[in-house]
Amino acid sequence: MEPLPSAGALRSRTVARERPGNRSPLKRFRVWQGLWRSLFGIDHDGARWDVDVNFLASDERVALYRDGRQERTQKLPARFELPDGARIEVRTSTYGVRRAHLVTPAGEEVQLTPARGTAERWRADLERRRPVLSRAISITSFVLLLTAVVIQVPQGIEWLARLGDEIAPALPENLTALATLLERFTFTSPWHLDSTGNTAVSVVALVALLERALRLRYAWWLDGLEGMDGSWSGS
Repeated sequence: MEPLPSAGALRSRTVARERPGNRSPLKRFRVWQGLWRSLFGIDHDGARWDVDVNFLASDERVALYRDGRQERTQKLPARFELPDGARIEVRTSTYGVRRAHLVTPAGEEVQLTPARGTAERWRADLERRRPVLSRAISITSFVLLLTAVVIQVPQGIEWLARLGDEIAPALPENLTALATLLERFTFTSPWHLDSTGNTAVSVVALVALLERALRLRYAWWLDGLEGMDGSWSGS
């Protein structure tokens, strides 16, 4: 087993991924920019820190602003070290920001506040003003997404099993063991939806994923199954 990287090694990798900022001013967030941009911030150690995420950026970099001026940029996932030993961590998923947190030297985590005008801010305000309604929406999105996973994952496994059975005869002789394994692996899904049904399930899952992304909720076994596109039915 390889040894885990030390804190110093992790810090060195972070610095290698980091570039100095251009000192440009932080642009105000506009509502219509919510399709490709997210903005979060926090006051810490006598300064205002903001992270600006552009989902359309080809280099997949996020910018860190200090008191309204761009200080540094990093490739995602980002880990910005602050002067007092704290750090700001930013990660994204296909559907939005999955993590935007300040981690103090003591290990305490504080989520950054979404900027006014962002969809994340609207969702946070709803949770603060209408907690019962917010909770109901949260539970509904979780249940719908879990249902979509339960429906589509077995169909996906069956599709892969059929695919393996089809390609096994075409494998070269030096992969005979793999071909045998593919031919022997079989799986039958307990349910089979047609293309219309799978598409409907995918749309519901997408809505649930987006709602969870607005709350920065992410679980690899749930939100990580982002390939549900209704293609498993085989019809």
